[in-house]
Parts: sequence; C-alpha cells; structure tokens
Amino acid sequence: MKYLFLFLVSLSLLFPYVSAYSPADEKPTDLSIWVTIDNATFSINKSNGVARIMIQANGRASPNVHHCGIAFVTVYKNGSTNYNGNFIPGPLNITGKEPLIFMPVNGTWQKWKFYNVVYVEKEKMGINESTLANVSSFEIWVRGYGDEEGTRWNQSYMILTEKVKEEMEKFYSEKGEDNTILYLGIAGIISAMVIVAIYIKRKR
Repeated sequence: MKYLFLFLVSLSLLFPYVSAYSPADEKPTDLSIWVTIDNATFSINKSNGVARIMIQANGRASPNVHHCGIAFVTVYKNGSTNYNGNFIPGPLNITGKEPLIFMPVNGTWQKWKFYNVVYVEKEKMGINESTLANVSSFEIWVRGYGDEEGTRWNQSYMILTEKVKEEMEKFYSEKGEDNTILYLGIAGIISAMVIVAIYIKRKR
C-alpha cells in the first residue's frame, strides 16, 4: 500500500486540476441524516530520511447512518479542485505496519475514525514553488449514507489549511530546511486519497 500511495502522489501532482466543482456543489439527498468531523490532525516528522505524514480524523453521525465516506479536497485559487465525485467508502481496514483505517467505533457509525500514514521522499517530488502559490485550502469532507447504495446522504467538512501549515512550519523550523516541496507533497497526498477510492472500489 505504501508504494501505491507514492505512485498516486506522483500521478496527482502531474494533473492537479481535475475538476471545477467540490462536494459543496452537490446537494444532500436526506436531511434526516447528519454527520460531523470533531477533530482532524496532521502530524509530520522525519523517519529514515523521508517525511512521515500522519492523517487522522474522528467524528460522529446520526443513528440512521448505514456507512460513511471520506474525501480530501485540495482547493486552488482559480476555483478548481482535485475532487472527482468519489468519497473513500467505509468500512476500511487495511492492516500492515502503517494501517489504513476508516471504521465505525464499537460497531456503529455514530462514532467513526480515520487513520493513515504516508511516507514522502521530498527529493523525488519534482515540483516548484509556483505551484504552491496556486493552493487556496485543504479540506476534509465526510458523508453519511442512509442506505447501502449511497443514494441517501448528508455531509459536512472541516478546513485543514492552518493545521497543515502549523505542522509544516514546526517540522522545518526544527530541521532548518526549505518547506516548499513537503507542502506540495501534502497537497499531492490529499489529491491521491481521492484516486485511492477508485482503486479500492475496483478491488472490491
């Protein structure tokens, strides 16, 4: 899974503007459903010469939620996004040294959690500072579905831009290195999460 993510990160950086809309443009189909993000965290540290980036989130949903989906959206200053209409569907529990988890807590989506770790080799990203200037915000979206088919849903989101910047500045103030490549690497990782949703659906 580690190598899959690295491949997808590189791919997403080559084609960052893939959409002119976001989940905010899609109208919920069932307002009796509610879902919320209580907390979302980025943690960045150095591990064996690469950046280890942890993405973690948790939240709640109404009792009538059948399952949840999650999406990481990069918004650019020209109004475009990386969103392609896909949410990563839960439940998801890919085990390993660094598991990919998107699961209900205690068997019910009334409480849910997401956890993933990605390793980024900064020197191999091949990106420049001009791309950074195009990024407006990073967002995490969660969608609660009332049926297995996902036709009835509602959603909410959290803006993560300040969290990403804070973690990145702390990381590089300690290391004394340039932060441009890692910042764009995070943008690529978030973009890649949406592509992973397609990969997971095809594997199922």
